[in-house]
Amino acid sequence: MLKCRDITLVASDYVDGRLRWRKRLAVVAHLVICPHCRRFMANFRAVVTVIRGHCPPQPDTRQIETFKRTVDEALEKPDAQDLNDD
Repeated sequence: MLKCRDITLVASDYVDGRLRWRKRLAVVAHLVICPHCRRFMANFRAVVTVIRGHCPPQPDTRQIETFKRTVDEALEKPDAQDLNDD
């Protein structure tokens, strides 16, 4: 059985759905019997929801690298226009 401290340690993974089913089941079982952790988890979810609403997700590092490569390749082509020309 998980303890309250365990709930605080896995709260983020629980809210994000990253826990394996056994650990998730253990969290749910604890939340059923512990009103303090239920309140904590409700508040935690609310904070996560607010933060996600105000902070756009960051692009994946692979996406950034692919974009950089595409731009570099386009600029290396002989027919690429110089952006500094007027």
